[in-house]
Amino acid sequence: MLGSRAIVWGAGLLALALFGQKTSVSTSMDVHHLTAPFGSAAANFLSAPAARWDSVWYLTIAHAGYPTPASSAFFPLYPLLIRGGALVLGSELIAGTLISFLAMTTGLYLLHRLVRLDLAPAQARATVMLVAFFPASLFLSAVYTEALFLMLSVGAIYAARLERWAWAGVLGALAAATRSGGVLLVVPLMWLYLYGPRSGGELAVLAGRRRGWVPRYRIGRSVAWLALVPAGLLAYMGYLGLAHHAPLAAFQAEAVWGRHFAGPFGGLLKALADAPTDLRLGLSGHTVAVGAAAPVSWQTHNLIDLALVGFAAAGLVLSRRRIPLAYTVYAVALLVQALSYPVVLEPLESFPRYLLVIFPVFMGWGAWLGERPRLYGRVIASSAALLAGFSALWAIWAWVA
Repeated sequence: MLGSRAIVWGAGLLALALFGQKTSVSTSMDVHHLTAPFGSAAANFLSAPAARWDSVWYLTIAHAGYPTPASSAFFPLYPLLIRGGALVLGSELIAGTLISFLAMTTGLYLLHRLVRLDLAPAQARATVMLVAFFPASLFLSAVYTEALFLMLSVGAIYAARLERWAWAGVLGALAAATRSGGVLLVVPLMWLYLYGPRSGGELAVLAGRRRGWVPRYRIGRSVAWLALVPAGLLAYMGYLGLAHHAPLAAFQAEAVWGRHFAGPFGGLLKALADAPTDLRLGLSGHTVAVGAAAPVSWQTHNLIDLALVGFAAAGLVLSRRRIPLAYTVYAVALLVQALSYPVVLEPLESFPRYLLVIFPVFMGWGAWLGERPRLYGRVIASSAALLAGFSALWAIWAWVA
């Protein structure tokens, strides 16, 4: 894990030293210099790989609340934690970075423990390493919600596997207050409650041979804890209703960001339809730049997104019969959400970081690569190289995801 963070910081700082930052982007995105708040130029330089793009929104909300309708798309738990940390540390940026680092460390540890319930040690290690060195894993140590969401979602499912339903419900509620996909945790948690697998609870197994959709476990009072999961979302909606008279603002803000629901997998269908044109423009050199002097075009981003969709699909295929069905159902639910809200120039915008927290995909790959040490080493080396490239782009304010 530390090696992956060394790549993120090393590649990011090297790119920043060689090429400088894209001031046209940083000036427009960060008017109040929240990503460079220190009086020392050296301190701002060293902290650069931690905060770019949407980091500004989280830091703004932590500092001043929700200033515009567009900000409602950013769920409140992470900014609240930053605000609390800043009271102790004196800096929102330091607090946000520390929270992400701690959440990343805890999340990867819990992921290892979760995978070990079903797979061998080598496969668990491969899963964790694939997440840590995934090209978009730079967001795990950035002022973004990815690390916090990974920790809470994996923690909720791990607690369910151990039949600690109170912890599962509380962590699920916190995840639902961290990002919109958190409420989908109710699906795998209920699946585990009804059908398992669980680590114990054999006395709760229904007698007789049951087949089909008949639950394997009796429903007890402990199921009420799982009602906390949607409560995390409802609490945020309640706040938006009281403070801004707009309880649905978090979902209405998608239109402000250029997103619209195009039906299940509508974004994927749009990306596939655009792919031939993207490839032709890429080969002819007539691509559309993300911004002035941007090193990667929109067409290239589209093709990268589609390649990662293939990676996700393959991971789910490889996970078949290797991981609990509840995990696969959860992964599909998150993928449907991520692939159904296209944006005009990049239909699957931000998909690399959305994929980062869909851990069952990495479990499938980890299970397969854990049995093939040589191939596993090559994959990690290739992923580390891509992580360095993504981190370099990110640090200079070039668009990544």
